Amino acid sequence: MATPIAARLAADTSTPLSPAKRLQIFLIERRVAISMVLFTLLIGVDAALRRIRPHDVFDRSDVWSVVGLLLILGGLLIRSWAAGTLRKYKQLITTGPYALVRNPLYVGSFLMMGGFCTLVGDPWMLACVLVPMIGLYWLAVRDEEQLLHRLFPDQWPAYAARVPRFIPRPTRFSSEGWSWTQWRKNHELNAWLGAGAAILGLRVWWWLAG
Repeated sequence: MATPIAARLAADTSTPLSPAKRLQIFLIERRVAISMVLFTLLIGVDAALRRIRPHDVFDRSDVWSVVGLLLILGGLLIRSWAAGTLRKYKQLITTGPYALVRNPLYVGSFLMMGGFCTLVGDPWMLACVLVPMIGLYWLAVRDEEQLLHRLFPDQWPAYAARVPRFIPRPTRFSSEGWSWTQWRKNHELNAWLGAGAAILGLRVWWWLAG
């Protein structure tokens, strides 16, 4: 479920959108940029004002570094699994990670957020980032599901009743439908490059703060 769905939802709405709805769509479409800005601002506060030193991402003896990196890697793998399966607007995907949760891309993103906050080592930052992001992504999920219900009225009700939004239930699943071509088409490489750059940035911050 990707960002353009919010814009498509607006285009498919027959009645004029209220200012509040327009603001909601604006925020949903820019949720990735908003999360990056929040992280950057809070890291700036931690580094320049609070003088916090992050965990060393290359220190395997540091439990929190290991946990943070595992969360980031887990989030990337879940996102890649979903991105290689997702075919936007063409069909309702119910295989692979979409057989476990309805929003695997968001599950992966939140694991990554938790991982980076763990590496920074600031509970205040975790709260400041996750609380607004949970609200924003909840709005995105709600609007996207409304659109999917309209696009796939015969399939969506049964699928939504069977598969939870975020917390998976034990069930059988397969990797059916996954492809590198689809993974590249959904631009998931950007998530890996961005995560790599952020990890190196944390290492530089750790070194400078030493």
